[in-house]
Amino acid sequence: MSAHANPPARTRPVDTGPRSGRAELGLLACCVGAGFATLLDSAVVTYAVPLLGTELAAPTSGVQWFLSIYSLTFGLGLVPGGRLGDALGRRRLFILGLVLFAAGALGSATAPGIWWAVAARALQGSGAGLISAQVLAIIQDRFTGLRRVRALAAYTAAGAAAAVVGPLSAALVLAVVPGGLAWRVVLALNLPFILATLLLTMRFIPDRARPAQRPDLDLPAIALVAAFVLLVTVPVVDPGIEGGRLWGIVGVCGVLVVATGVWERSYAARGRTPLFVPALMTSRGFVLGNLIALMWFGGMLAHSTVLTIYLLQGLGWSPLLVAAALIPGALVRVAASSLSSRVYARLGARTLSIALAVQAAGLAALVVVCTTLIDAPFVAAMVAIEIILSTASAVFEPSMRAITLGFASVAHHGVAAAFLQLTQRLSATFCVALVTGVMLTADLRTVTADGLQHGVLICFVLVLAACVLSFSPALRAAVQTHGASPDGAHEIRAAPASPELPQQEHPGGPSLPCSAGDPFPLRPEGRSIHGDIR
Repeated sequence: MSAHANPPARTRPVDTGPRSGRAELGLLACCVGAGFATLLDSAVVTYAVPLLGTELAAPTSGVQWFLSIYSLTFGLGLVPGGRLGDALGRRRLFILGLVLFAAGALGSATAPGIWWAVAARALQGSGAGLISAQVLAIIQDRFTGLRRVRALAAYTAAGAAAAVVGPLSAALVLAVVPGGLAWRVVLALNLPFILATLLLTMRFIPDRARPAQRPDLDLPAIALVAAFVLLVTVPVVDPGIEGGRLWGIVGVCGVLVVATGVWERSYAARGRTPLFVPALMTSRGFVLGNLIALMWFGGMLAHSTVLTIYLLQGLGWSPLLVAAALIPGALVRVAASSLSSRVYARLGARTLSIALAVQAAGLAALVVVCTTLIDAPFVAAMVAIEIILSTASAVFEPSMRAITLGFASVAHHGVAAAFLQLTQRLSATFCVALVTGVMLTADLRTVTADGLQHGVLICFVLVLAACVLSFSPALRAAVQTHGASPDGAHEIRAAPASPELPQQEHPGGPSLPCSAGDPFPLRPEGRSIHGDIR
């Protein structure tokens, strides 16, 4: 994407939904409800695993697949979900995702055996992938300017709230409900929220008329990407794969990458719209935003994973005590999310660099205190560091998503959101495996402070690398200034997203408001233009 490209011809945006504040609040409630329900599931599932394994007489491999299959099928559902949502409408895919997620939750909670539970968990992950692709796309479609950052902040706050409610609810259920039933109740905790979100979706997300022509889905590319995601994730899910089988998987993955590239070139040459939309894949801003998200998400999730393992196994804390120690950070994350749009309005794109620098400093401090403090001083320092990390994360995440997804045209909101989510999902899978592997290398039966230190050090390097990337001028190279608004903020528009599709005026483009002189501003709220809801 060139900084000197001519802006696309504008057409009047399509109006497919109500404009009232109540309608927008309902849409946001759907997105927040879906985010809360799916992340609540992630927050409680590990609490159910010990009893599940005992009650179902599950082998170790069965428990490993139960824990891992969700992430695998989540990733598989993202890209098809984004593409289909762009082509067929958000409502249908959103409802399908909610139904699959609910069916999977119910199936895993009532499973008579471990492999039934694994199959239900796979179905649940597929539904979560479809849901997540639509949520970010709906926010992109509907909200602009600071309102978009606020909507993304609400979605972030929902995840933080799930991190508070989930462990406490699971611990309460395990303490009150009889053991044979407790794990089933824990796995079903998200069902009421999913059903409530489904009702809101039927009310507030408008349907879109069926396209007059058959949508261009690029199904071969979807199949190739699904096969790649499946194969590249399996060695992480099943560490027992090694030797010839491992190298065979690596070879097949290489073939899939080449085959996908060849197919996409030929598909575009025929005048079709490839899954890997050229305007997104060649946008340095979009690619850079995904790289930053990859390093940040993988590093921060891996850090929380190894810290939890250390508290449970290294220090021998109970799950309830671990939850109590980590809840202050989660509560601060909820509160700080509401301030993210204000911070962005003052700092603009510098928000990313400052927040990442704070998180890198926090991880560096954790590296030091891991081995220098013990008992109460360590706990106090850890809680303080987690509060700092949570605050910076809450400010960083909505701005990062708004900036990165802002490079997508309205026709590709779903695909862009899916790729960003897939980037984070794959990063989380590999970073958690890498960091926990480093932590446990010395002795698989024990977890030491030295192991925690080594694991957190890797997380620090990842977040520091993301911080360095956030200063890159590549984020600014793909935009073009079109003058200044009355309040001094510039208005930026993206170059055309795809030569194959007619362009609409849209809230996408990196059009996000900030202070005067910042190279990455947002469109002022008073000049918002609403895209269509798909």
